[in-house]
Amino acid sequence: MENDNYCVSSRGLLKSCNYFSSNPISGIRRMAFYPELKTIKHMKNPIIYVCNSSILHFNTIMPYIDFSFVLVSGDSDDTMPYDIFNHDAFETFISNPFLLHWFSQNMIVDHPKITRMPIGMDYHTMCTKVMWGPITTPKNQEFLLISIRKIPFYERFYEKELKCYANFHFQMNTKYGQDRKDAVGQIPSDLVYYEPQMVTRLKTWNKQKEYAFVISPHGGGYDCHRLWEALILGCIPIVKTSPIDKLYEGLPVLIVKEWSDITIDLLTKTIVEFKEKHINNEFSYEKLSLQYWINKFKSF
Repeated sequence: MENDNYCVSSRGLLKSCNYFSSNPISGIRRMAFYPELKTIKHMKNPIIYVCNSSILHFNTIMPYIDFSFVLVSGDSDDTMPYDIFNHDAFETFISNPFLLHWFSQNMIVDHPKITRMPIGMDYHTMCTKVMWGPITTPKNQEFLLISIRKIPFYERFYEKELKCYANFHFQMNTKYGQDRKDAVGQIPSDLVYYEPQMVTRLKTWNKQKEYAFVISPHGGGYDCHRLWEALILGCIPIVKTSPIDKLYEGLPVLIVKEWSDITIDLLTKTIVEFKEKHINNEFSYEKLSLQYWINKFKSF
C-alpha cells in the first residue's frame, strides 16, 4: 500500500509506524481501530501514529504508557498544537519523559522535541473514491505520477514555461478560502494559467508539468497536497508565508509575503536563483521520499 511507495504521502507516513489505526479516518476525534498497547511494549522506542484531531484522546491514554516512544501525527487540518492544546496543556504534554520526539503535520511551534512533517501526496482518496478519476491503487497512482514526471527524477523547472499553473479556484470555501480569493484578485492574470474546468487528477498532472510554477494557497490546513505534487512533478510551488515555512527549507519553494508580490521579475529572478542551487545540488530532494522520514522516525 502507501508505505510501499517511494514518495512521501500522508497515509504512507501512517502505515510506516509500529502502532496505527487499521481503519484510519481523516479528522477523527477519537482513536479507533487500534491494537492493544501491549503489542508494542516490547519494542525499543516504538513509533506511534495518531490523527492530530485525536491527540486529546491520546492524551488520556498517555498515563498508561510506561515505555519510551516516538509520536507521529497528522491526517487532519488542525493547526498544531494550539487547535488542540492551550499553552500549559501543551507544555505538560511535550514534557512527558516517555515522549522522545514528536513529528507532526501542520505544526507551528519550534521545540527541541518537535519536527515539522509534510502531508505529502494523497494516495488514499483515489483508493476508494472516484472524485478525481477512477479508483486506483497507491502503487499505480505513483507509477502514473512518475511516468508523467519523466526522467530525470526532477525534471528541470528552468526548462519549463515561465508561468504559473493554478487549479485551486474550484474550491474556494476552505478554511483559507479568503486567501484563495485574494490570490485570484492580486496575482496578475497574464502570469497564471487557470485550469478552465475541473478535470481528472491525471490530466491536471499532465498540464501542470508544463509550467515552472504552481500557485499553492493553503489547503484545509496550512499544508497542502498540491505543494508536494508540484515538487514531485518538478515545478516550483508558490506559497504565502505562514508558521510552517521552515518545513520547506532546502526545497525549491517560493515563499511570498503577499500574492501581489508575484511579478514577472520575481519569477525570472527565482528561476535564475533556483537553477544555480539545483545545479550545485543545494536542494534536499530526499525530503520528498517516504524513506527519508522513516529514517528520521527510527533515529531515536
